Amino acid sequence: MNLRAASVEDIESIQKLRMEMLKEVAKSLPYDLPDAIHEYLNTHIRDGSCLCVLLENEEGVIGKAMLCMYEVMPDEKNTSGKCATLFSVYTLPKHRGHGYMEKLLHYLLEKAKEAGVKEVLASAEKKAIPLYQRLGFTFKDNEMSIRL
Repeated sequence: MNLRAASVEDIESIQKLRMEMLKEVAKSLPYDLPDAIHEYLNTHIRDGSCLCVLLENEEGVIGKAMLCMYEVMPDEKNTSGKCATLFSVYTLPKHRGHGYMEKLLHYLLEKAKEAGVKEVLASAEKKAIPLYQRLGFTFKDNEMSIRL
């Protein structure tokens, strides 16, 4: 197994895995989603605000995880305002159950620390919650969101 940071040359592989992941969880996907993903990755991998780690074996890329970094208003717990959100943590179905997700997450969390990120947000499927908790993630009772 090889774990490495993605570059713009990997956008097609990342896009393909992202679409495979979304097909597992969504009933239908917008026709323009692949182009939107490609455009996002091209911009944000280049400028460093999206870190993507790839897991490869002799078959090619079998897993990935992304960390999208941004800044918010500093507060008493995060005076730098540097935050990140984990996205698209995914391993191909036939490669699940070997601890690869944990390796991907450890890698990205270490990179986040190196970048000065003070808070990382995540959402996860129920079956992955114990892993996130082992890594130190906690639930916040007062968090809310709205889709506009």
